[in-house]
Amino acid sequence: MSIFKELNPFINYLKQIRKLEDYLVFDMSFPVNWKIQKKYIVEDKFVNYGTQTDGTVLLSFISIYNELEINTTKSNILGIIKYNLEREEKERLLDIKIVELRNMFEKQTLENLKSLKFDFNINKNIIIENEPEGKVDSMVGVVEGTGQGGDIEV
Repeated sequence: MSIFKELNPFINYLKQIRKLEDYLVFDMSFPVNWKIQKKYIVEDKFVNYGTQTDGTVLLSFISIYNELEINTTKSNILGIIKYNLEREEKERLLDIKIVELRNMFEKQTLENLKSLKFDFNINKNIIIENEPEGKVDSMVGVVEGTGQGGDIEV
């Protein structure tokens, strides 16, 4: 596969790739409101440089220079991007649906709204995983200058 095809899925977030001794470092710049799930972080191969002057967060993903490690690092970076782009799209969709619902409420009578029912045509095979209550370590915190756990936004 070409370098272009390898880099293209995350090129919009890539600041630089560096080689340091036997390591390859991917410096990534993500929006400050992004969340990083712990499953995409290898604690001793991750550095948070905090918020930058352009309002993004600079994160480094460090990989031993071998194909397996680099592919894992690339998969982790792509997982972060996919998760957050999907989350943003869901938020946009929710905003649209709220406006539609608000418009419907403004146009309907109170009696009609009392009988309102929602019928969701969601695939019945979807499994919704719920985090146990009180569990907050599913996200890695990237608060400026730290890499501590917790449900913290980037």
